[in-house]
Amino acid sequence: MTDVLADSDEPPLVVLGEIHTCLLPSQHVLDTAASIELLSAVQQGLTVTSRERPMPLVISPNRFEGVDCDLIPASGKHIHVIGTIASRTVVIGGRVLQGSSQTRVMRSQDRQPWSYYLSRPGTVDAVSHLGTGPAGRLVDGHLRSQGDDKLDLTSISQRMSTFARVDPRLDQKMPFRAGTTRLRWAVEVDAGSNELPRFAFHLAGNTLRTVRLTLGGQDIAAAQRFCEDLAIHDWLLTTIGQVADRAGRNDHETDTVLDQLVPLLDQLVPLWMPGAHTAPQLRPLWVDLESDPGFTRQWTARVGQLRDRMTTATLTALRHSKIISHDW
Repeated sequence: MTDVLADSDEPPLVVLGEIHTCLLPSQHVLDTAASIELLSAVQQGLTVTSRERPMPLVISPNRFEGVDCDLIPASGKHIHVIGTIASRTVVIGGRVLQGSSQTRVMRSQDRQPWSYYLSRPGTVDAVSHLGTGPAGRLVDGHLRSQGDDKLDLTSISQRMSTFARVDPRLDQKMPFRAGTTRLRWAVEVDAGSNELPRFAFHLAGNTLRTVRLTLGGQDIAAAQRFCEDLAIHDWLLTTIGQVADRAGRNDHETDTVLDQLVPLLDQLVPLWMPGAHTAPQLRPLWVDLESDPGFTRQWTARVGQLRDRMTTATLTALRHSKIISHDW
């Protein structure tokens, strides 16, 4: 799959991005044709990218939004940037929706006419004086910001997912309750290192996660897809945990438990394929994730827990049905 980063020979100073992941508001899982039709409205006239195996994945064309604003590095010094943000919408397995935005930050000396920035999609130029060693400060500032950053990738990513969520083709009926997670990511480019790629994954709250990547220039085009793949699996793990907690509090309400667990296990379990849509050069990152925090171990334990609860709820419902029948 192509990426706007792939067309540039000049490595960026950093790449900044954010991904919002949520349940697609549809009672039923969309097939690939319906997902393509849904995302075709994001940028009409451009081709939607899709693949069927090993799991259905549909990606909209990029939309570009102009920005003329500040970045806030960890030092607190504002750095002015001008350019465009590239955003897209992703549907995974016809069930999960993502709004995903990213931009490259390049060094620059002077302001240019807007036609110059529009000719370099998905890129912002830092027109402030950067000094030495700015990449780490820019990454830290992006990952640590608490919503007061001037480059508002949060709102841009949210708009991308909302644009698809309100589409009239969706019935707005949820088969189970699920929240939204945000994954904020950044890439620091280190062309001279022989120990790449490197990354750190951090839970920054109930819904916010951060990912810091250090990559060579040849790998940055694959960063957004890796982060989208990571975001969907983190969302799956978060969602199944939340449903398990709710089911535990409502064990006595067998109908409610079954209504929640049956569609969740039927629709989400097949989506668990870590690294399936990650570029080959970044798949080794999943080895660390499987080791610590142990994504698949956590997932397997949660799925087993929910299946046990569903079995218990089913047996309880059957016993209750027999008692009622006998009394009658």
